Amino acid sequence: MPAEIPLTLIIADYSKQDSVADCFGNLSSWAPPKIVVSSNFHLKDHLRDDFSSKFILFESNSIYQLWKRGLKASKTQWNLLITSNEIVAGQLKRSVENQIKNIPATEELYKLKKKVIFLKKVLKYPLEWPAEFPSCLIFIPQTGNLSFEPGSYHSSPCLPGELIHFNESTLGNSLQEIARLAEIEADRIAQTSGSLNLAILIIKAILKLGKEIFNNMFLKKGFREGYEGIIFSVLGGAVPILGLLRYFEKYVRSGRQIKDRLNSVKKILIIKLRGLGDAVIATSVIRNIDKLMPSVSISVLTFNFCKPLFENNPHLEKIYGLSEKPDKRELSQLASQLSRENFDLILNLHARNLSSKLARKVKARWRINRSYFIREKFSDVMVGSDHALDKSSIERDLDCLRVIGLNPIEKSPELFITDDETQRARQYLSGLGVDSSKKLIVIHPAVTQPYRHWGWDRFIMLSRQLSEDYGHQVMGIFSSQEQSIANSFKEQVKEALVYVGPIRPSMALINEADLMIDNDSGPAHISAALKIPTLVLVGPDYQNTYRDKSIYKENNYVFFRDVPCRDLFFSRCLTPKNCEKLICLEHPVDEVVKKSLELLRI
Repeated sequence: MPAEIPLTLIIADYSKQDSVADCFGNLSSWAPPKIVVSSNFHLKDHLRDDFSSKFILFESNSIYQLWKRGLKASKTQWNLLITSNEIVAGQLKRSVENQIKNIPATEELYKLKKKVIFLKKVLKYPLEWPAEFPSCLIFIPQTGNLSFEPGSYHSSPCLPGELIHFNESTLGNSLQEIARLAEIEADRIAQTSGSLNLAILIIKAILKLGKEIFNNMFLKKGFREGYEGIIFSVLGGAVPILGLLRYFEKYVRSGRQIKDRLNSVKKILIIKLRGLGDAVIATSVIRNIDKLMPSVSISVLTFNFCKPLFENNPHLEKIYGLSEKPDKRELSQLASQLSRENFDLILNLHARNLSSKLARKVKARWRINRSYFIREKFSDVMVGSDHALDKSSIERDLDCLRVIGLNPIEKSPELFITDDETQRARQYLSGLGVDSSKKLIVIHPAVTQPYRHWGWDRFIMLSRQLSEDYGHQVMGIFSSQEQSIANSFKEQVKEALVYVGPIRPSMALINEADLMIDNDSGPAHISAALKIPTLVLVGPDYQNTYRDKSIYKENNYVFFRDVPCRDLFFSRCLTPKNCEKLICLEHPVDEVVKKSLELLRI
């Protein structure tokens, strides 16, 4: 080979087969230096005896990217691009040597004719799967600066001679190769699809499928190869469809389309149509969005009875409310009102039929409907289930941020009480005769869901012991709808104080307490968010489902019994006939008293 016209062999190693040894054996007597680019570090062992070769470790599924990385390291204008499962035949070597004697005026690419071996059979006809870039001889005037890209090169005549291409030897390996090609097709769609909608992408993929099968099966006479030719044609035709599916998985359902355009998000609506505790948990997401995207406007939609929890939150611009059982007219009016706000992103943090349908009616650029164990419908991103049995609800909500590229920095919920509210709470307690030198224990002996109730008699016994035996001040707090329960509580625990009223004053009173004791219900979440020591009596839920273990520690405690009837879907407790024994709530009163006293001493 003329020394004045040097050549470099660049070998992209991507094949799952152990073919690199044969490739190097074929090239061992050929003088040009070699550059091998591979993600397999152990491949370097094959090159120890070849001092003319260079190994580059590079992670990529794309053959083109492997070649391009090798070209950056090449010091010659002429480069032969092949893969590790290809062998350069003798006639082709001579054709390459003859071709490089001439210097083109511009960058030039010369394709190579291939003889393909597929499923261990030498194919007679030139069948090829969709390729992003062909094996070729290429001339680059400026060393290392390749301008050709996939699809941008012209079809040039093939050099005389053949490149022996060892395609996959089994159907299993063939499917792996199709998956790799589909991955590349997905990346191509993401780069070129622009604003094309789903229907157009599907039509293009189907047309491309038909074209690939027709070309290989009939124009290239693949049907004459029999079984191997038909399999080759069908698998090659599957690449466009699989590529489209992978595109939706990788760029759409994964949240990547939002992640890549996160700077364009200016207005976010958070939907949490659940109970008081779930609303409190949602403040963690609000807090993180404000910290990570300080220029974004954040609004929240919740049930009307939860709206007070979000008042005075400095991170929120607007708070929208909805009735617990809204009619079609209310839903239509609310959807129209929210649509006029032109939200870029809707985060539906606990997607059920009501919230999912409402989110769908609101005009927005993107929607994320998060529901781990119920189907996520009408969502642009699939957050999905990771099957963690008691992964906390806070973490599940924060996954909606992680999936779009945001890394939460603080997950504790937060509530905001004004100085005036604090002053009024202290005046109220003073009016009831509360002694500031004694401990104040707030108890919420009620719950909206009976299967989460520790038991009325147990709460009465607990309250009496804490007040009569240990001299602590006990106050029961109740909503206006719980007036009858409050009256009964006062009758049975004479020393107890009682408050019945709206949420905001309740929050301020809880904030003055030394300890909060509650069922697995909203007030316990409020106290935890206010950093008040909290004792929770959990029933059918998993221990940390609504009580994140990193938040409920030190001065908080969760009573929990591991029972065989508990499951992710609460299928035992939510059936028409609830569990009569409630064995999951058999927390002894004496143990609750003991733990309460420990928390009061912290």
